[in-house]
Amino acid sequence: MTPIDYQVVGEEDYALKIHIDGDGQFSVEDGTYTTEPPRKGRLTETQSEQVVAAVRQLGIPREHPMPAGATAFEARLTVGEPGEQAVYAFWEGALAEDAELNNLVRLLETL
Repeated sequence: MTPIDYQVVGEEDYALKIHIDGDGQFSVEDGTYTTEPPRKGRLTETQSEQVVAAVRQLGIPREHPMPAGATAFEARLTVGEPGEQAVYAFWEGALAEDAELNNLVRLLETL
């Protein structure tokens, strides 16, 4: 499994952080002003296969910069081992325009 980090910073202290390590262990931190403890677990074999396939399908995503004047819902997706990571920063609204990126993000958000 390739390590993955996904983070979104939204409005009014909303934040989402998802981390998957090389062994398929994951943690999900999400919340607003009433942040809840992180959820933790291990990907099932099916989830792992789906995430790996979605990463392969994504390849190198297109650039999706924040629109002028936008200050919220910037996402950062980091894929790979430390030192060999690919980092993609994008505006979360771009998910409607990029099916491959949307597919991977939705898989991560179901954890």
